[in-house]
Amino acid sequence: MNSTNTSPPKRKSAPSRKKSCLQCAKSKIRCGNERPACARCVSAKRQCRYAAPPEGPLPSTVSSRQSVPPLQSVATPLPLSTALTDPTDILLVGTTLGSPSTPLATQLRASSNGVDTSLDFSNLDLVPLADADQIRDRWLRPFCSVGEQVPKIFLPYTLQYISCVLRAYPRQMTEENGIPPIFHPMQIAEGSSPVALANCYSLVRLWQHRATGSEAIVAETIQREMDRLAHYDSNVDVGDLDTLAAFQAYLIYSIMAYFFPIQGSPLVNDATMVTLQEMAFRTAQSGLFSQAELGRSRPKWESWIVVSAKRRAIFAFYLLSSVYNADNYVPNFLAEELREVYVPDPKRLWEARTRIEWEREYSQYLSRWEDGQLKISELWWSPDTGSAERRERIDRWVQSVDEFGMMLFAICTHLHGY
Repeated sequence: MNSTNTSPPKRKSAPSRKKSCLQCAKSKIRCGNERPACARCVSAKRQCRYAAPPEGPLPSTVSSRQSVPPLQSVATPLPLSTALTDPTDILLVGTTLGSPSTPLATQLRASSNGVDTSLDFSNLDLVPLADADQIRDRWLRPFCSVGEQVPKIFLPYTLQYISCVLRAYPRQMTEENGIPPIFHPMQIAEGSSPVALANCYSLVRLWQHRATGSEAIVAETIQREMDRLAHYDSNVDVGDLDTLAAFQAYLIYSIMAYFFPIQGSPLVNDATMVTLQEMAFRTAQSGLFSQAELGRSRPKWESWIVVSAKRRAIFAFYLLSSVYNADNYVPNFLAEELREVYVPDPKRLWEARTRIEWEREYSQYLSRWEDGQLKISELWWSPDTGSAERRERIDRWVQSVDEFGMMLFAICTHLHGY
């Protein structure tokens, strides 16, 4: 009898369970191995975790440049199903250069080589802003009598310029070592990086690199974080650094959602802008100056970091508000409540990474400004506009300012003259 080969046909081998996510492996079902979250977990709205980092290059749906600034850590965006009822939930972070479960803030602290991490924000000498309530009530101004004030006229190309600058901020956060100019670098690198900012980096990447079909989940996730931040310090006595971080993160989300909207998920509306005004009020209420600044002496580095970052965030919020109002045919008025606020500080001060370096730069800065620091109102129109004294002070500031300050100067010059 002739024998024939009756062996069954070869089957395609299924993906190794060792490469599957933990949830699919536990359920003994086929896993697509998509990163950062497999399709089954996304569909089931559950957290997706892997036991080992992916082999080979990341899928095309995930950016290969998702690194944590200003250091060289690399983090996978959080799963789409992550719930944000607890501020620590978002720090699940899939695969990192260190431990797979190491929170983002911990990575930042552990990797801050060459940066002074001996900062203590527990005792700041800030001076409360007397007119802070006018920031909170700014939305009422178009509906109330404003005396002799007339609306500011923003020409279309001025609004286009502001929009172009603002929408670059969330994009910078997806780049290697990218930090938007409203975050002080030491807020990210120092030993107690606020959770709100660590969350912000993860969520901005999630928004910018979202997979097709995940838009609704991404928008819902960010909306829940925005809601959490909006009520972050309403019932709890929190520090200036955390209040500032909540405002900065909410502002970044608002900028991102306004200029890069997800269809069907309008996250920025009148209520969002009112919330921003409330958060700006809380931020300014506790102080936009340090006591030493007002006394023309060198402040504590921690106090200066907080007030300097506060001022930048407040200015950026007012610019976003101007664009939003113009788009919605709401008049913009001069921000008289910010008249006494100092303009952004010199680039060398802002970029200092050690206390010794910063103190040396600040001493030199004080020697150049014995006549008092430049105020934002000096960039507005007044009877002194164009005078030799005013021009000299502005020229002195412009020669040392960074890109954020130069942007403010360009806008104010266009609106008010020089």
